[in-house]
Order: sequence, then structure tokens, then C-alpha cells
Amino acid sequence: MKKKEFEKRHYIRISTVFPVEFYLLDKDGKKITPYLQGFTNNIGKGGLCLAVNDLWWGFWDRFTKESILCLVIEVPFRKNPILAKGRVVWKKREKLERFTHCRLGIEFTEISPSLKRALFRYAISKKLFPYVVSLVIAILILFSFLIWMREEKLLQKNRDLVAKYHSLLEESAKLRNQLAEETKLLTFVKDRKSKLEKELASLKDELSFWQAKYRQLFKQEMKVKEKEKIIQAFQNKMRRLKVQIESLEKENRFLKEKFKKKKDIKSKLSQEVKILEKEKTEYVKKVVKGMYEWITTRQDSNSGLVLSYEGDRELSRVAFTYDQALAVIVFTLFKDTSKARKVLDFYLNQIENRKSIYNSYYTNGEVFEYIISSGPNAWIGLASLNYVKLTNEKRYLKIAKAVGDFLLKMIDKEGGIRGGPNFHWYSTEHNLDCYAFFKMLGELTKNSYYFDVSQKIKKWIDTYAYTDKGVPVNRGKGDATIATDTYAWSITALGPQELISLKMNPEVILDFAVKNCRVTTHFKVKDKEVFVTGFDFAKVRNLPRGGVISCEWTAQMILAFEILSNYYQDKNPDKANYYWERANYYFDELQKMVINSPSPLGRANPTLPYASASFVDTGHGWRTPKGDKVGSLASTAYFLISYLGYNPLSGEFLTNSLKKAYEQRTNKAYTKAN
Repeated sequence: MKKKEFEKRHYIRISTVFPVEFYLLDKDGKKITPYLQGFTNNIGKGGLCLAVNDLWWGFWDRFTKESILCLVIEVPFRKNPILAKGRVVWKKREKLERFTHCRLGIEFTEISPSLKRALFRYAISKKLFPYVVSLVIAILILFSFLIWMREEKLLQKNRDLVAKYHSLLEESAKLRNQLAEETKLLTFVKDRKSKLEKELASLKDELSFWQAKYRQLFKQEMKVKEKEKIIQAFQNKMRRLKVQIESLEKENRFLKEKFKKKKDIKSKLSQEVKILEKEKTEYVKKVVKGMYEWITTRQDSNSGLVLSYEGDRELSRVAFTYDQALAVIVFTLFKDTSKARKVLDFYLNQIENRKSIYNSYYTNGEVFEYIISSGPNAWIGLASLNYVKLTNEKRYLKIAKAVGDFLLKMIDKEGGIRGGPNFHWYSTEHNLDCYAFFKMLGELTKNSYYFDVSQKIKKWIDTYAYTDKGVPVNRGKGDATIATDTYAWSITALGPQELISLKMNPEVILDFAVKNCRVTTHFKVKDKEVFVTGFDFAKVRNLPRGGVISCEWTAQMILAFEILSNYYQDKNPDKANYYWERANYYFDELQKMVINSPSPLGRANPTLPYASASFVDTGHGWRTPKGDKVGSLASTAYFLISYLGYNPLSGEFLTNSLKKAYEQRTNKAYTKAN
């Protein structure tokens, strides 16, 4: 019995079930039974346990020790069965309720070593499979939990960043206002003190004069009564002067003390503002980085297109061509050329397949709206030119040239670019885009023809868009409607010097936009409302809805202020600083509208909404997106462009930018950058 149990333990190792066909051989190796069917009960390296239910009558006695069996073992997922021979080393039969269960211990006598290893490995793998699967599932659950924890931590970190950022902006604004008030009071006290000291000096001079007169009076000879009368008058005069001087000196001492206190308060506030601004600078860097990450997470991995809006269900899969152009420019500015190329490759593929460039697509590359407009075409052309100019990778000039060919079909004999193949209207905005596009295309290709086209478009703009009375910039040919972007883009597309040559004052253009399109409105941030000043889409007084801030167009105005500040940097430092302060002011205001990404994919990264109000009329034929908080690619991209101080309509960086100002912590426009 002990030997039998030993043999069982020696040969039986792993519980694994495989179907087996077998027959018995006699001593001469002849087949003495038909094929019988069974299954493996256990498998070891040296053999297996063969189980058979209800063995045919009379066959059990034939299985003796040293009996030889031919085995055909069927292994799943294996093309051919495993053939082997083995001898019986033990046997056992058990009568059960429904059948007789027979087991045979088989030791392999003939089997290929490789087949034996394969059989054992498969048996092991089958036995371990449930455990491995369980382990894998456990690891996946743990991994998923860790990813979830990491994502939750990241989401909370981004939410905390924006919350702290808003708190910092609020505190900074409050401190700056206090500092401004204290500076005014200090200036008032200083001016009053200076004026009082002059009055004191004058009174003291007058007193000295009368004292000298008084002394001389005693040397003069005159009647006693007359002399006494004059002496009395002199004494009264000097007494009054002394009282005045004493009163003024008392006030002067008070002003000196107040001046010192105000100076100390101002110094303390200035230090607090300086510390807060330094902290704010670090947060701005984080917010800018987060905004860029938000844009990158919106890019479709297959088509390369970037989602335009996040938070409006009706636009949840839409990518507008204008927005794609801004995305390409931002990717390129952040030196993320692989992402920029993905977008450009999509449009290059459209051109190579002789397809039109439509205004918008689904993010999977299918057309969203079958509308072709000149403006979006010009912008995707500008994006490719900006990419070529910044990287010197000329492959994408093919996009620009194809866009150029399309736009040349839209030009009339006067040099104006109409809205598109199926439109007969002329937009100032589109013509400014096209002017900048053909000018840059001429510069990069060294082809004077394109430059000549840009000059024809400029002449059309001068004739139909710019006026010397009333509204300085028309929205289009025969259309005097005010559109804020035409004012900002007049500065960015043509530049101050070119505008002056057209007898258009760039300062008047911006001043008109400020007076007519600037609004202050409330914007809800979490559970509280803040008041923000920015720029509307149109003249506010013409719109019954009240003021609405366009984040994108406000960012365009910020860039225009930066450009004007850079223009006056050497010509007029006072003007340069004035426009620089305007750029800083509106940039600070726009930062109040930074929100967290409204979707899980956005990882709660900071972004900017399209506007301060949902689903309202812009005044130009479309409405703002639906939703309380709708993240906008155009708004976020233009915010980053204005921060970096890059002009996409000329393909040039400004000498001074908000980024440099934040890094160097200076508010002087004419401070030379390192």
C-alpha cells in the first residue's frame, strides 16, 4: 500500500483534464482492445493518471501492472494530438451511484521529450490559468484604482490651481486698488505740504519784513501819539502773522507726520503687492501651461483635429477650421511640432485629394457643414505659413499655395475678396486675413505676384473699409456695423505704420473700439460673481441683451495694445507705457474668467469660455455656445498668443510681451528685454 501511494505521489502532480483515446498492447506489441475513451485526471512530468467511467465489461482485468497502453492525447489549440506509450503502475476502481469510476496510473515509456515538455507546460498553464487571470484582474483593478487616484489628484490639483488663482487675482486687485488710493492720498498730502511750506516761507519773509520795519520805526522821529498808533498797528500785524505761521506750522507738522504714515503704508502695500505679484507670476505660468495642456487633450489622435468647444453638447464633436489654424500656431509656438503637423496633415490630405476646405468638420474628419468661406481658408493658409516661417519646414507651403489659388478665384477687379464661392458679400475681416496671408506668402516664396495681390486687397480695404468720419472701420463693403475684431485686426494685419500711411490713425481706431465696445459685466465663478471688463462682439448700445464679453476678441484687443505699445517704444515712451498699461489691465481682467475644463477628458485644466453669457446674439449672425461654462479653443489659443506676444498675421514676435513682463516683473513698456 505504501509503495502504491508512493507511486501515486511520484507520478501524479497536476489536476488537468484532457480527452484521451487509448488501447492496450500485449507482450508482443499487438493491439488487444479497441480504442477506448477516457480523460486525464492528473499529469506529471513522468506520466499521467487516466480516468475512465464505466469501462467495458471484461476489460478491467486486462489492465495489469506492466501493461502497455498506446495513448492519443488531445490538447486544446494544438493541431495534432500527442502520441505516447506508457505502462500501468497502479490501478483503482470505485463503484459510484451512477457509474463505476476507473483510474489507471500510467508511466510514459515512449514519448518525444519535446512533446512531454509541451504536455506538462500546457497542463501547468491550464492549472495556473485561473490564478493568473485572477492575479491579472487584481493587478488591473489596482492599476485602475491607482490611475483613478492619480486622475482625481490631478483634477483636484487643477481645480485648486484655478480656485487659488481667482483668490490671488481678487486679493491682488484689492491690494492694487488700496495702493492706488494710498498713492493718491500721498500725492495730495505731498502737494498740500509743498504748498503749505511755500505759504510758510512767504509768511515768514513777510514777518521778517515787518519786524525790520518795526525796529526802524523806533529810530524815526515823529509825534508820540502818531508813533504809538503806528507801533500798535505793526504789533497787530506781526501778531496776526505769528498766529498764521503758528497755525500753518502746526498743520505742517501734522502733514509731515501724515506724509510719513502714508509713505510707510504705501511702502508696506507696495511690498505686499510685490510679493503677491511674484506669487501671481508663478501661478500665471502654471495657468498658461495648464491651458496649453487643455488644448493638447482636445486633439483627436486619428484625424489630428482639435475640438473647438467643450461643454456644448451640440458642438461636442466639432472642429472649426479657423480654430484649427489657431491650434497649429499655438502648437508651433510651444515647439510641439508633431501636434501641429497632425492638424496640417489633415488639410494637406484634403488638398492632395482635390477636396475643398470647409468651415468645419467633425473631429473624426467628416464634414460638419458644407460651407466654404474665404476667411477660414485664409487662416489655415496663415497657419501653414506661420509653421513654415517658424520651423523652415517647407512641405506645408503646398497648403498655402492651394489656399492662394482658391482665394484668387474670389477676388474681384477692385481687389476685394468676396465671402466665398456661394457668397456675394465682402467682409473687412476676411480681407484683412487675405491681405496678411498674401503678404506673408509673397515673403516666404519670394514671389512678387503674391505681394502685388496683397497691395490690391489693401487698396480695397482703404476704399471700402476705412473712413475719415463716423465709424472708422466698416464691417464690410457698404456695411457700417461695428465689429470689434476688425478694429483689433486692423492693428495686427496692417500694423500702425501702414495704417498711418493710409491716413488712418491707429490710436483713433483703438480708442473708438474702447469707447463703443468695452463693457463691464458680471461673470459667475463657482458660487460668487465677479465683475469683469472686456470687449463685446459689437457696439453695446445697439444690442438689447446688454454687455457680453468675448474672451477671444478681448485677447485680440490685448495683442493690439501690445503692438501699439511696441510701436511707440522708441518714439514716445509715455504713449508706449499707456498702451502697455491697457494691455496689462485687460489681460488681468481676462484672467478673472479662467474656468476649469468642464469635461473629464480635460482633466479640469484651466481654459477660457467663449463668452461671459450663454447662447446670446453676438450681433453678427451667430450666437454664443450653449452651456454655463463652455471651454473655447479660440479664446484659450488667442489668450496664449497675446501672452507670448506673437502676431499671427505678420508671423513675428513683439520686442516686449506680457510673458517677458511677467518674467522680468516690470510694467515699463520701453524696458529693454534681455
